[in-house]
Amino acid sequence: MRDKCISAYEKDGLVERSIYSQPGDREGDQTVFRLTAAGRDLCRHELCMTHPYSAQNPAHDLAISDRYFSLTPEERDTWKTESECRDIFAEHIRQLRDQGEEARADELWNKLQEGLLSMPDAIYQPQGGPAICFEVVTNNYGQEEIQAKEDTAQALGLDIEFSKV
Repeated sequence: MRDKCISAYEKDGLVERSIYSQPGDREGDQTVFRLTAAGRDLCRHELCMTHPYSAQNPAHDLAISDRYFSLTPEERDTWKTESECRDIFAEHIRQLRDQGEEARADELWNKLQEGLLSMPDAIYQPQGGPAICFEVVTNNYGQEEIQAKEDTAQALGLDIEFSKV
């Protein structure tokens, strides 16, 4: 977004400016913006966003943002968020059932319920290539979480790209 637009949102009380610092790295400070209560209300009522994204880890979210903005506009148009990935996965299970592959559909559903599968942060399609999953890995991720992401990508027939923060 242009600075003028962000400034207007800030003036209207829809977003607030904050500084994100990595512990021990003041040189890497970044200005970030977050929705205020009024901004969340606007998203819910005017933009029909019943569940606006809630940031949990700024380093993780900034890495997702960096990847998204590194893509071409055409590639960005293919970007699917983690929530949309859940819908894609549910549709994949429905398609398996429609094709008579009940056992495979049940296997995937059960793995998902057991936490053995986990949705990637995004799916996008690079120009001239097949769609891929994208996941930002933080220090909080164990091998089980990474494996669950890889297994989800495999179940969808996609490769996965990891970014470490």
